[in-house]
Amino acid sequence: MQATINQGGLQPHDDDTPAFDDRQVLLQNLLAKRREAIAGRAGSGIEEEWTEDEEHYQGIDDANRAFQASNMLYRSRSKAVLGNERKSEQATRSVVFLNITRPYVDAASARVSDMLLPTDDRAWEIKATPLPTLSQHQLAQLAQAMQMDDPAQVQQALELQAEQAAEAAKKMQKAIEDPLVESNWHGEVRQVIEDAARCGSGVLKGPYPVMRTVRMTREDPVTKIKSQIKLDEIKPGSKRIDFWNFFPDPACGENIHNGSYTWEREYIGKRQLKEMLKDQSYDRAELMAALLEGPAKTREGTEAAYRHSDDEYEMWIFHGHCMRQQLQAMGVELDEGADEQLPAMAVMINDRLVKCVLSPIESGEFPYDVLAWQRRPGMPWGMGISRQIRTVQRMLNGAVRAMMDNSGLSASPQVVIGNGITPADGKWTLRPGKVWRAETGSDVPDVRGAFASFAVTSVQAELMNIINFALKMAEDTTGMPAMLQGIRGDAPNTLGGMQMQNNNATSVLRRLAKRFDDYMTRPHIQRYFDWMMAYSEDESIKGDFQIEVRASSALVERDAQQQFLMSLLQASANPVYELDPAKLAAELCRGQRLDPKNFQLSEEKKAQQAQQGQDPTLQAKTKLLEAQATKVQAEAVNKAVEAQYGAVQAAQVIEQIPATATTADGLLRSAGYEDHDAAPIVPQAAGPGQEIELPSNTNPLTPANPAVGLLQGIETPGADGVQPGESPG
Repeated sequence: MQATINQGGLQPHDDDTPAFDDRQVLLQNLLAKRREAIAGRAGSGIEEEWTEDEEHYQGIDDANRAFQASNMLYRSRSKAVLGNERKSEQATRSVVFLNITRPYVDAASARVSDMLLPTDDRAWEIKATPLPTLSQHQLAQLAQAMQMDDPAQVQQALELQAEQAAEAAKKMQKAIEDPLVESNWHGEVRQVIEDAARCGSGVLKGPYPVMRTVRMTREDPVTKIKSQIKLDEIKPGSKRIDFWNFFPDPACGENIHNGSYTWEREYIGKRQLKEMLKDQSYDRAELMAALLEGPAKTREGTEAAYRHSDDEYEMWIFHGHCMRQQLQAMGVELDEGADEQLPAMAVMINDRLVKCVLSPIESGEFPYDVLAWQRRPGMPWGMGISRQIRTVQRMLNGAVRAMMDNSGLSASPQVVIGNGITPADGKWTLRPGKVWRAETGSDVPDVRGAFASFAVTSVQAELMNIINFALKMAEDTTGMPAMLQGIRGDAPNTLGGMQMQNNNATSVLRRLAKRFDDYMTRPHIQRYFDWMMAYSEDESIKGDFQIEVRASSALVERDAQQQFLMSLLQASANPVYELDPAKLAAELCRGQRLDPKNFQLSEEKKAQQAQQGQDPTLQAKTKLLEAQATKVQAEAVNKAVEAQYGAVQAAQVIEQIPATATTADGLLRSAGYEDHDAAPIVPQAAGPGQEIELPSNTNPLTPANPAVGLLQGIETPGADGVQPGESPG
């Protein structure tokens, strides 16, 4: 079902029918509401502030307006024509406009756009509503109501329903994302953010019906000739609206959806007007009359900063509620039980009602969202960077112009000439070798005193202090340090200090990100969801879903987490932390607005690397570790063998000469050895131990007997420590 089906349109009418009165009443009501909206916005004073903000962004004020080129703002050109005499009066004064408004506005909008419009993520998500957790008693009651025997079957049915809802939510998210991509969502929202940064307010429209052309290629099975087929279909779309062309209900307060209606002004050419004749929902007779009349000579409402051509038509689009009787008079088909007031959309050109249909959004919500950079109490419009920095910009202009004037005055001395002194060439200018004449009756007795000069005091240093103060105040009033604009400024030298300053600077942007979630993303996506539920022919995407805006605040925080992720990536090389380096690297790429899929290995390359084996460096390290482990094991076995051999030799000596046990125990205790056996190994000897003649030469390198040396017991059958030829004890 398409958005225009059963919504009717203007049908041929007869001037003698009673419906003619209802048509005129509807037209007069619409004109009255338009006048009310135009007067309400003009009376709020916001248009004067918008003009000043636009001028400061362009570098225009009262001092230099007459010196601007003809392609600048329209209202600035008109003021320059009326006030052209200022050019001659103040020709000797400086009119320099040192524009810091533009870089601050551009830096703020670019910074916010980068954080809120990532390349690989979205600021919203469609999720199925969670199913309630039921107790066993509730499951039993539900099973009885569903005529099921086992409550476990009910639980399985609920889980299956949850899986189906999750799958449908993914399809709904894809269905909403497709028209947003076709509408260039990122490009349109980026312009809205730029408008909000410059003048405080940005307007986004959507969803609204858009005719999309789908092109397909078909090949003839017989001739093999390919032909292109074009199919036109109505899809929802979104676009940025110039805030100068948007007029809400003056009684809406801070939210335009609290008002009764909205008006949008759009400029179209004659070709676009002729294309409307193909649409049956437009009144063909009224369109033809507008074409014959030509564009209206008078313009309604304050024109935008950049004036449109006089050959363009003003088209006014109304969204609000209309009486049922008036809609029926316009040919709108309604059900019998329709309400007395219904949401409608009307189009006027040259004050002619050329279209009136039911609103494509069944809830009657206006298809507009306003982003306010900084909230204004009681108004839907906000305050932008241009307004925040306006006072500072004036301070800077005054100081810079005073510096230029002082520099010009102090660059050359002031010359004083006495009475009766005239130039010989008649020109009152100074040049080398010039001749001056002292006239008769001159009051200068000495020609050397006819001339005097003095220099104007230079106050460049004092004025420069004011300029520096103004530049510092610009950072404080906007909440954006110069570091965020690519200027180092007074950023700390340490990494931690710069990170702290960056986090403090993004606190203002977090507030704006939250406003973007509440006043732009959530209501806009909610209307797309309602559109899909009403007009989509795919029943598999419909269900009870909720919109989760995980956006903007999370995206802002992700930008500040990059430094921490870098340290985690280094720590992921240690298996103790159990971190995945691949996932950390992918998250770092997303934080830099890069798609990690462009850098990750494909499944084919992963399979090839698995077949080829591991990295040769890793293989070499593995073999080295294995060799070291083998060496340690061999050394441990060798030590064990040596210890066992020493124990056997000691046992043989004690067995042959028991008296040595007491001496050996004493030596061990003296060396700090702790005896773990309470009882002695052998009984105490009755008398003194047998004296043993020890060799006088104890050098193991040059033993007296070659048979005596290191590990000598291995080569000899005798026990070490026992002299050959002697019998034990």
